[in-house]
Amino acid sequence: MSYDREEAGLIGNKDVHIPIVTHLNNFVQRIVGFIAWLNVVLIFLILLTVTLRYGFHRNELLLWWPLVPMEELEWHFYSVPVMFGLAYAVTNDTHIRIDIVRMHMSERLKHIFEILGILLLLLPFLIIIFDFSLDYTIYAITHHESSQSSMGLPHRWIVKSVIPLSMLLLMIASVAKLVQETVLLLYPYKIVEDPTEKWWGGDWLRPQLCIPKRKLRYKGQAR
Repeated sequence: MSYDREEAGLIGNKDVHIPIVTHLNNFVQRIVGFIAWLNVVLIFLILLTVTLRYGFHRNELLLWWPLVPMEELEWHFYSVPVMFGLAYAVTNDTHIRIDIVRMHMSERLKHIFEILGILLLLLPFLIIIFDFSLDYTIYAITHHESSQSSMGLPHRWIVKSVIPLSMLLLMIASVAKLVQETVLLLYPYKIVEDPTEKWWGGDWLRPQLCIPKRKLRYKGQAR
């Protein structure tokens, strides 16, 4: 069954579920959610380093492991969740905009604004950064880059590879956002609940409800 979202009393685009968008967003959010656990390790490392240095006046954890590698790990563990967290912000629609301009736009203009921003600004920027950072990472691998400190961490390519990987994840989140905005622009009020009904984009692009039907009131009747 298809019906008009406006007549059904639905407010906002968060009520709409587009399968391919949901799958891509879930993929990104699972990866970012896993990476976020590095913040727990980061807190532990900071507490351990501060306790050893200022509590026990020691410059090493063990005789063969100074604090310098631990401090570098702290920098790395801080940067990794931040880089990957950018993709989560796109999927969760919490990235920064010029809200003082956007708040006065119509819904249609907002969708157009988002689509143009993704196509002309965000995706080209991500592709350029991905290209440069990939060369940056390959150079670190081939030249066996390590810390500038003699006691620092080796294999600097590991942390440098975070840049292209996070850009790739950002591309996936951006494409999902682009698909969502395009569907909502073309069919701002369309909801297709009947799986047997043919839809122009197939099942993956079929706009559906993501709220319980018992909360939906259509033409004054509870569903």
